[in-house]
Amino acid sequence: MLATRFPDGLATRSQLRAMGIAKATIDARCRPGGPWRKHLLGVVQLDGRRTTPRQYRRAVLLHAGEEAMLTGAAGAALHGVHRLPDEHRIAVLVPAGHRTTSRDFALVMRTDRPPEPVLVGGLRVAPPARCLVDAAARCTDLDVVRAMLADAVQRGACRIADLADELDEPRRPYTARARTAFLEVADGTRSAAEAWAREVVRRSSLPAPRWNVALYLPGGELLGVVDAYWDDVGLAWEIQSRRFHLGPQAFDRDVRKQVDLPRAGVVLVPTLAVRLQTEPRAVVAELADAHARAAALPAPTVTARLWRP
Repeated sequence: MLATRFPDGLATRSQLRAMGIAKATIDARCRPGGPWRKHLLGVVQLDGRRTTPRQYRRAVLLHAGEEAMLTGAAGAALHGVHRLPDEHRIAVLVPAGHRTTSRDFALVMRTDRPPEPVLVGGLRVAPPARCLVDAAARCTDLDVVRAMLADAVQRGACRIADLADELDEPRRPYTARARTAFLEVADGTRSAAEAWAREVVRRSSLPAPRWNVALYLPGGELLGVVDAYWDDVGLAWEIQSRRFHLGPQAFDRDVRKQVDLPRAGVVLVPTLAVRLQTEPRAVVAELADAHARAAALPAPTVTARLWRP
């Protein structure tokens, strides 16, 4: 079968012509109802099946040429990042001066500093930091950018140092949101919700807590990781949201902490993430009341340490 001779069942018209297949034959087989399907300009899908996300990515690379590499959300997804902005086009980097243009679902981005690509499952992809910054440059929602960068760092898909280097590159347009989110993630912020929480505390009269703290029992057993902790009084704060955590298991751990932490003498304040934006004053009042209550209680016998996933 011809499709098995090409990666992902995709070939360029030039490749097919080089095999001796006539232009008229290619055109006939690509007509509606035919066994082949045309993609972009000069890319042909040979397997006759529904096009998969991987095939769309391969088609963009074939369209853009041998020096092209995936970037943006499509590239970041291949590096293992899950929380990504919605992109209706697949971004691909090509060297400056390259004549290929954007078309249909392909967004061609020219650069005078092409990075060294990596192969991910046989596809040429820009390094993780470049993919993330390129995706952030096209996203207008700061919370989405926050979630993407935090997710990438938590999952080990990209290092903080690599993001810093990428953002320090000269002539990087549209990086304001990426820089804001990067500074928060570098400071330990793990989600957009935690960024909102820091802003709520900053605008209040509460003392500054420690962020992202692991609490241990006297025997060394991990009691849990909390979003914020006031050591002076033994007050823990948890921001609860399925949207801004990595999945149901993380949410379930948060629920268990509501039992385990008070049992160890820690005063716990759970707050729904949405209230950080809709009811910030009420949240501050609840924290202030809890801080006063915690101060009147014996100090919990727990050890607090900065949590690094």
